[in-house]
Amino acid sequence: KKILKETKEALEQAARAGIEIVPATGRPFCGISDEIYHLEGVQYVLTTNGAGIYERDSKTCLYEDAIPLSAYLPMLAEVEAYDVMADTFLKGGALMTKRKRDLLPRMRLTKEIRDYILSSRQVVESQVDYLRERGEDVEKLTINFAYDEDGHRIDYDAVWEVLKKYPDVNAVSGGMKNIEVTKKGVSKASGLLYLGKKLGIAPDQIMALGDAANDLEMLQFVGQSVAMGNASDDIKELCKYVTLTNNEAGVAHAIRTWAL
Repeated sequence: KKILKETKEALEQAARAGIEIVPATGRPFCGISDEIYHLEGVQYVLTTNGAGIYERDSKTCLYEDAIPLSAYLPMLAEVEAYDVMADTFLKGGALMTKRKRDLLPRMRLTKEIRDYILSSRQVVESQVDYLRERGEDVEKLTINFAYDEDGHRIDYDAVWEVLKKYPDVNAVSGGMKNIEVTKKGVSKASGLLYLGKKLGIAPDQIMALGDAANDLEMLQFVGQSVAMGNASDDIKELCKYVTLTNNEAGVAHAIRTWAL
């Protein structure tokens, strides 16, 4: 969960050349890595798979396309009935249900990801009650799964069946073998569409790099699509280019080969 020195240098070189550098993540704004704050030239961060775009330094939300709370609460209640951790992202923050915290040791997550989850979540007794009282719409739902002794995700198929009942949301698999849910029509592509219009940058002038299903719409949207060397096969097949892996400074290689 670090940015390699070579990658940092390439990103900052691109920024000095007038290229906008935009981290695009499924995380809420509160979960942005400190590494992003140490990068020169980053003005905007696309969060929650495109449901929220923030100015990095002022922490101002420029754009939000959220799930209406009235539609979100019944879906959340159904999902939380299963043995899963369903965390709500809204207004740049993240919520976790207290009784679900005990699932973390059974989730096959790295220490870095466990620490990130624990440090970024506000723990509440009942998300449904808390959200109903707060009265604000929701950027995203992230569902993480525990594993049984045979290595299978517990209640994974059952949760997908629940989500199919809600046609007004968009559910995709994230990079941690989880499920990420936003409002229908919301994706990293829709977020980039907004930001491109704001900055006067056309889709064919954008290069995007990705590795997982929550990057798919973004990679289809841009003119220069790049799959990381560690990306899933379906992502590699749809992209124009394939770079090196993240551990081999694949982002730096892509910037120097196809952007600069």
